[in-house]
Amino acid sequence: MSDANTVVIISNKQDLIKQVSQKLVLLRNLDKIKSCSIEEAQNMFDDFSANVIVLHCESNNVNALNLIKKFKKQPLCANIPILLLNENCSRETIIEAFDNGISDVLFMPIIDYELLIRIIWCLQKNELNLCIESRTNFLTTLGVVQEATGAYSQKYCEDFLKNEIAQTKKYSQRACILLISPDKKYPTYKNPKEFIEIIKKSIRLNDSIAIKDIDKYYIYLQKTKLNGAYSVFERINNNLGVDAGANAGVVEVQDQKFEDITEALNDALDKANENTNSLIVASDFYSNKSQGILNIDSAQEIIQKQKEHQEEGQLPTNISKVRSTLDKTSIMLFNQAYKRKIKFVIAPVFRKYEKILKIKQQDFAINLYVGNKSLFSVSRGDICASFALEYDGVEHTLIRLSIIDNEQKRLYETETVDFTILDHKKLSLMLSELIDKFITILKKKG
Repeated sequence: MSDANTVVIISNKQDLIKQVSQKLVLLRNLDKIKSCSIEEAQNMFDDFSANVIVLHCESNNVNALNLIKKFKKQPLCANIPILLLNENCSRETIIEAFDNGISDVLFMPIIDYELLIRIIWCLQKNELNLCIESRTNFLTTLGVVQEATGAYSQKYCEDFLKNEIAQTKKYSQRACILLISPDKKYPTYKNPKEFIEIIKKSIRLNDSIAIKDIDKYYIYLQKTKLNGAYSVFERINNNLGVDAGANAGVVEVQDQKFEDITEALNDALDKANENTNSLIVASDFYSNKSQGILNIDSAQEIIQKQKEHQEEGQLPTNISKVRSTLDKTSIMLFNQAYKRKIKFVIAPVFRKYEKILKIKQQDFAINLYVGNKSLFSVSRGDICASFALEYDGVEHTLIRLSIIDNEQKRLYETETVDFTILDHKKLSLMLSELIDKFITILKKKG
């Protein structure tokens, strides 16, 4: 730690500034203490010299949050650690402050040793930030890191991955690698930098991006399990918005060979690109039989054979055999993905058509619920139309479309599909067609 450091206290309360200043006197290696109000700090960016900022935020002060954002946008201030001194702020405010780049938070009332410990930690982080910045600038000069994006360049992509994997294995840490690309709906006029910026918004500071090819990027996630990788993938798609999405393969780094990892990630991404917003576990594609994991195509063949022999309108009865061919993490990711599908696709589409039918102001009886078994039904008199989805617990959904007229079947269709293809458009089209047929029957009988 440096032999001289400057701490700046920002608060609108002079008594609090005095209180913090008196406690910081006990801190070694302290050069000076400066202070100012939140309003004064707004105009001090050009000559703002500090090693640590202590920012007081009282009762969800929006000006304090805006100040954090401004600091992080200024080149000379972006790497200065900010210790948020929280006084009666909500959990949402604290989370937003962390999202905007604070390093730590201290809750009132102030305890002497806790303040000093957190200041020391922030001072250490300041020196680490300066060291990282220096090395990044050096790597940029050599062409290892792209100046425009901050991502590792295509030329040094494999060298970067090999080094990170070796470090992860050396210290027996967890890590995941994503190989990701935008889907076909992503606008062609956008340059790669814009997609990389989306990724950077969705990952942590200690995660890294490396350029594999045109529109293909590795994301190295330090100290991350597969469920954490899924969260990152979800944030990327959320940040892309509704007009475009991303697909990816993912692997958790263990004892695999480097060539097996990269080959499996390529195969997983190719598989994911068949749909949209699809994340495939790359471990299912290992060619090395010592991994003890079957290729995912084997599981799909079993499902297909079971589907050929199943009775009309029933899911495969021996689904447990299919589940046993997939590793636990794959099944977990499938289940997480289906829950997300329920929340962001099935439930909104069901509610949308419930509103449409209510607007028609007819005496329709509408019933709906969502879950692993989801149902949307509409009826009037003896005529009932229903749209049912049933998840098999792995990767498929059985869809049943039916219209019953006075206990006689007018329509009965079943289809087993990969649930990843069920987007708003496909689901809306199926439900809309069913409702149109239902209304047509009503009109004919009317």
